[in-house]
Amino acid sequence: MLRVACCGVLGKQLTYAHSASIATPLLSVANDLGLPPYPTLAGQNLWNYRLIDPSQSISEPSNLLAQFTFTGTDHESWFYVVLAAMEARGAPVICLALHAFQAVDEDDGLTLIEHLDQIAIHLKDLSIALPRMYERCDPDVFYNRIRPFLTGSKPSTKMPHGVFYEDEHGGGTWQQCNGPTAAQSSLWQFIDLALGVRHLPTGVVAKAPGDFAEHPALSGKSVEFLEQMREYMPGPHRRFLQRVAKEANIRAYVKSHPTNMDLQAAYNRCLDCLVAFRNKHVQIISRYIVVPSRKAQQSTLVMNNHQGDNKVSKEAKTAVTGTGGTSPVVFLKQVRDETVSSVLRA
Repeated sequence: MLRVACCGVLGKQLTYAHSASIATPLLSVANDLGLPPYPTLAGQNLWNYRLIDPSQSISEPSNLLAQFTFTGTDHESWFYVVLAAMEARGAPVICLALHAFQAVDEDDGLTLIEHLDQIAIHLKDLSIALPRMYERCDPDVFYNRIRPFLTGSKPSTKMPHGVFYEDEHGGGTWQQCNGPTAAQSSLWQFIDLALGVRHLPTGVVAKAPGDFAEHPALSGKSVEFLEQMREYMPGPHRRFLQRVAKEANIRAYVKSHPTNMDLQAAYNRCLDCLVAFRNKHVQIISRYIVVPSRKAQQSTLVMNNHQGDNKVSKEAKTAVTGTGGTSPVVFLKQVRDETVSSVLRA
């Protein structure tokens, strides 16, 4: 229902509104799922695949097919299933981290090192898996045909008010939503929380490496993008992360044992692997969003020149925006740099 409704909004008619016959059940289902009435990472990736061979691994993207795509292309299916397979591939990190919490509670440094070493192995594996996106998803097809369905109703200049959802009495409400983005991944937010990697709002820099305490940007009503994205996660995932944020103890324990160099090295290996993954993520974004965006802008300029219009449109001047509504390269580079800053120094 959600995807059909999205097609109605983002298709050729561009109505930006849902009649009560669609809006009422859509809002009801979204409320039951604890999600906004718009495509999310969970809906597009976690719940949108089937196994080709049930006897084979769910963590192998070539064994998965997307059940629904907007474009009907293998490019779009591959985009979804690579990310779904990665979530499955990274799932063991959750259990390992929870066991690591227990090791801290029991003051068992040796067991904690073992769990951290295993976490690092899985993070390294995820860095190897991410570039498989290149195998069957063409960047130009993604940017020009797939991405328009995933941009959300919040950042789009074509939907300044969002989407209108009519109620049964002839009234209704406008809602603005971000599109699916990796920031909505419960797994990656869990990894940051478990390892004690903190992030500031985009554009805000910590006073010192790893120093986030009492930062003015985190006070009052300032809500960082990553926390906003939790509202796009399934309710149980969101509540789990809230609990993890309170229970995570690995970083504090490692910092409290500065003479245990093996422990610090094991912790830092996890962060190094996380940094490596985020470097790969930046490369993906550059190839699938930044480069095609520049091509599109250049094409627009050439067309305008042929028509005698040398002015650069306001839309062409606009910074590249990701499906989540942020500048993706700026956001991801800051997330990566904050991970680098979290590495503990002897």
